[in-house]
Amino acid sequence: MIPRTEIINNHIVNSVEQLASFLVPGDIFRKLRGRTQYRFNELRRSEQLVLCENLDTHTLEHIYFNSPVFKLVFI
Repeated sequence: MIPRTEIINNHIVNSVEQLASFLVPGDIFRKLRGRTQYRFNELRRSEQLVLCENLDTHTLEHIYFNSPVFKLVFI
């Protein structure tokens, strides 16, 4: 999978860490080539993790910073 560049608020976003820094708790996003949506909970920079809730299974998931860029879903 080739990481994709997103532009959010006139800033270029190339990593999950950069994307998560723009999110507020409750924002919904999804993987580039997936249907599963996630609700952002917390950014843990010291552990290099993004905590989010999988909206299909309603379980807490951890996404690492080196994952491909995700895309915001506007509702």
